[in-house]
Amino acid sequence: SRVRKLLKLVRLVPRLAAAFVAGALIRVTCRILRRPPRIWHGFGAMFFTASHVAADRLAGFPARSVVLHVQLRKFELVRASEFDAVSADEGPADEAYFRCLADLLRHGDLWYTHFESLFFHHTKTRMNALVMSVIRLAGIRIIVVPHGGDILHRNHAVTRYDWIGRAQLDYPTWDLVAQAEVVRARIGLFSRYADFIIGGDHTLVGMLPRHDVLFPSVTMDCSALVPSARERNAVPRVIHAPNHRHVKGTADLLAAVDRLRARGIELELVLIEGMARHEALRVYETADIVADQFIIGSWGVFAAEGMALGKPVMTYLSEETLRDPLWNHPVVNTTPENIEQVLAVLLRVPELRLRLGHAARASIERYQSIAPMADLFARIYRHVWWREPMRLEETAMFSADRKPRALTEDPSRAEFWPVPVDDLMDAIRAALA
Repeated sequence: SRVRKLLKLVRLVPRLAAAFVAGALIRVTCRILRRPPRIWHGFGAMFFTASHVAADRLAGFPARSVVLHVQLRKFELVRASEFDAVSADEGPADEAYFRCLADLLRHGDLWYTHFESLFFHHTKTRMNALVMSVIRLAGIRIIVVPHGGDILHRNHAVTRYDWIGRAQLDYPTWDLVAQAEVVRARIGLFSRYADFIIGGDHTLVGMLPRHDVLFPSVTMDCSALVPSARERNAVPRVIHAPNHRHVKGTADLLAAVDRLRARGIELELVLIEGMARHEALRVYETADIVADQFIIGSWGVFAAEGMALGKPVMTYLSEETLRDPLWNHPVVNTTPENIEQVLAVLLRVPELRLRLGHAARASIERYQSIAPMADLFARIYRHVWWREPMRLEETAMFSADRKPRALTEDPSRAEFWPVPVDDLMDAIRAALA
């Protein structure tokens, strides 16, 4: 087995060497001519990569996305057509990582990636360090950001609702205590070799010993996510995607729905599970309310999709998230304790749903859509590549106009709601009563 692996590596060396030389020559030439660096996204198949690539291209950066494979689940989360290349489709599966490496060496100047993107098992410390050294020697700069699962592990910290402990309940066969060894290896390697680290969000950044900037890095394609012109449902429809039931707080939502129905309040609850993403998005369009999560403490892609579709979104925001203006989108801060109250108000005050939906769409367009994110990442790329000052305060994301959210979790107070509601307070109080 070792001999076979050695022979395979020897066979791949000429291809890797050729990619190294060709890519290095292109990088030197582009630097001399002050051409924009080529952004290489890979190699995990993320469903937000295509939008990020579109933002890079809009900003004038040649961008390419390469993934190992696209189908790891029973349902379709991403499609091969969303990426420029799928390595597993181009040859033997056991050489897929090396094909990704060759592609990076040849076509990438800035590698935008996530923490699980190691070319060898995490215990192969020297081999992983060697590959990283080769990448840096070739003149490639590295930008890394966690997406969540890549650095998830059980440590000494326990959050308000212990979202990591609940994640362990969702994955009983995945030992999150033992996972700490894997995560430390990943973070240690990228902390050593990455030129720039984006911290993820307030639920993740505490797991990182180093980060250079912290902001919501998800890019939304608002041309593909368009609010529906359809009339609202006669019976309000609440959409929830419990891909992780414990960590999403699904039981709390179900209990609140049962209590509301017992009080005679009508609603339709639709749970999206095991459904291809493109099909799920069509269901999201029919929602009156999007119920995201009530445990973690920050909004994610599902909440952003709901906002882009012009829906009122319920999600729990931690105090750190509420205090940070960069996360200030008009989502309704919903905890396990106030979920019944929040849902009752949204169900019984249609005008509030309408205002929240309009404000949500406008906020996503202004801060997270392709154009503003193109400007933001262009500054980061130029900083990493040419050491230019980023001046992030000039971007929409970091605008001084953005303010922190009120910390109250009481829906009977006007400042709880992320849109003006002074004229709706009588209706809100009646719904709460």
